[in-house]
Amino acid sequence: MRFLSLFRKTAVENVRDWKILVMTLTFAPFFVFLMYFYFDEATVTYRVVVVNHDTGQAGAVLIAQLHVLGSAEGDEILRVREEDALAAARQRVRNGTADLAVEIPENFTRALEAHAAGDAAGQAVIRSYGDGANVNSLLAMAFSDYLAYEYAARVTGDEGPLRVEAVDIGAAQSQDEFGRYVPGLLALALMMLMFTAAASIIKEKDKGTLVRLRLSNMTTFEWLAAVSLTQCIIGLVAVGATLLTAMAFDYRPLGSLPAAAVVCLVSSMAIMGISLMVAAALRTIFDLVTIGSFPFFVLMFFSGGMFPLPDVRLFALGDRVINVNHILPTTHSITAFDRILTSDGGLGDVWFELGAIALLTLGCFAIGGWTFVRRHMRA
Repeated sequence: MRFLSLFRKTAVENVRDWKILVMTLTFAPFFVFLMYFYFDEATVTYRVVVVNHDTGQAGAVLIAQLHVLGSAEGDEILRVREEDALAAARQRVRNGTADLAVEIPENFTRALEAHAAGDAAGQAVIRSYGDGANVNSLLAMAFSDYLAYEYAARVTGDEGPLRVEAVDIGAAQSQDEFGRYVPGLLALALMMLMFTAAASIIKEKDKGTLVRLRLSNMTTFEWLAAVSLTQCIIGLVAVGATLLTAMAFDYRPLGSLPAAAVVCLVSSMAIMGISLMVAAALRTIFDLVTIGSFPFFVLMFFSGGMFPLPDVRLFALGDRVINVNHILPTTHSITAFDRILTSDGGLGDVWFELGAIALLTLGCFAIGGWTFVRRHMRA
């Protein structure tokens, strides 16, 4: 009965403190909204300037092939424009108005016709001028060179001694660029629990009600269990709202939603453990919204959900490499969500991640609980 009373008290206080609760529940769905329109409008298109010196028709046909290159979704990959002078084309690359300049030689058609007739003496050299510091320049060069080789092989009938095939071993249905960010956004929804969880703990000390709770013979375990249960429920709602928002923008999870819910619950407990550590170090709600923002941004940016991080190796467990950011439970949460929702996995595919989250959760609770009791629970 005492546990249920504590749970009801904590739940009601979270609802009354609606501003933090609303921020927690809407922060990640709002990012889903932004990310969808960002990737919907910002499909990468590489700008290519072509200088065609070819005296035959092969150069014009190759330019037409560059024009029609598109992605599986029908998006334009290369935006091609022709330029008469090579110097002007190269200047466009230098000043950043083009990613790549391609020069087709005047003997392009003659070399292809000669090769098709069995005369391999003549060779045409297509030159690509790019900026090595521009990643888009290198990617545009890869597309342009591939099309040139493929077109030359088709015209001459000579595919050469080497053939390269790309084999997709991923899920039967692959996610687009937006879909690949959804697991990180689900973890972001859980990271927001740090504010509601830490606030539930700190305000008892800040308002002086912790003394009255202690006089009621409440145990630390009962209190933390009640707060943790409340945060797990909020975590499920936040992740559910984020996932529904993504699905409203045509995201389709491939794996088991119950398995994702298990990851959500385990990860919510990990965030609760981190929140306990944060609450143990702070004294007021003002401290939480100022100093407490630092650990939130550490979780947000160093878990690997927002952008790729370099691998800084700590040690290896069998064939698994443990990097520095693996000490954050949310790193494993993102991996687990990705395996389940993007790669059509189940709980059996994320056992390592669940075990790592559980182990880190125990460590956070041990450190946070000991520190909080020592600083705030003693008479």
